Amino acid sequence: MQYWRKRTLCFNDDIQGTGCVILGGFISAVEQAGIPPKDQRVLFVGAGSAGVGVAKQLIDYFVHEHKIPQPEAQAMFWFVDSHGLITANRGDTLPHHKVGLAREDNGSTQCATIEEALEFVKPTALIGLSTVYRAFSEKVLTRMNEINTQARPIVFPLSNPETKAECSFEDAMRCTNNRVLFASGTAFPEYVDPETCQVYVPGQGNNMYAFPAIGLGAVLCKPTCITDTMIYAVSKALANSRSADEKAAGELYPRIERIRNVSAELAAAFVTQAVREGLVKEKHWVDVVSANMPENMQPGHIDGLFSRRVLGEVKTLMWSPAASVEQYIVEAITTINPDET
Repeated sequence: MQYWRKRTLCFNDDIQGTGCVILGGFISAVEQAGIPPKDQRVLFVGAGSAGVGVAKQLIDYFVHEHKIPQPEAQAMFWFVDSHGLITANRGDTLPHHKVGLAREDNGSTQCATIEEALEFVKPTALIGLSTVYRAFSEKVLTRMNEINTQARPIVFPLSNPETKAECSFEDAMRCTNNRVLFASGTAFPEYVDPETCQVYVPGQGNNMYAFPAIGLGAVLCKPTCITDTMIYAVSKALANSRSADEKAAGELYPRIERIRNVSAELAAAFVTQAVREGLVKEKHWVDVVSANMPENMQPGHIDGLFSRRVLGEVKTLMWSPAASVEQYIVEAITTINPDET
């Protein structure tokens, strides 16, 4: 990715797209957790390329949004792989991508299991990219709830499909007394509380929110490259895109029925950020964005905002599926031979 991103217009959906969507849900979760962002302690289970990519984007969030210095933000994160908690003195040779993740403040403590790491770290957020089915056992989930008496626990089992998911939505809800802030990589059904009959909707951190918007934004404004800050702006726009009803219900993502409008908003945020960074080739978008900057946009702050004008133009240029075969044929004929209709 580092090689190609400056040579051709591209992005890595597995790393950047996944991280973008997870960050959007994580921003929403941190807002509802009930403790200051600086007090978050994040335990990752799984330290492959996707896990490291997601963690980097979450660290950037604490740096950009909450002005936490980079070393302090990174110190809020711990990682568990197949050998246990990643530490500098664990005794094995770490792959290059894990060296920067290794803790050096563990003293002589080593944690071979998730349960041991849970007791050592006392995390407020548990994020799974391990592909290990039910790695977040009922014991782990119950302990997460017990640890976080002053805050709502954040649990993101992101591995998919369901046969590799670290836990289900139902298990997370039952083991935390419905307190969990939940997002998964695979789709889970709604949970109905057996006592109150209240319906809870799970968040799904699926790349469907990110890659169409990033791709559309890039095609429209043709930036010289896709930067991490453009991706970050899309994450912010995703968190901002929740409706008042969705926020009131404690949901972390906008509902799937609104995916088309949300995609347009995220693409507008991408284009706006790209123009702000001075990397857009298409003069039309430079002119439109520059003339219609949102009034509440702060200089130098990555906020995912955009104007109604930019959003309107993006929606106009989005592809619209035909409602029927007949409509498709009529629209195709109109496009090819406009004088014959």
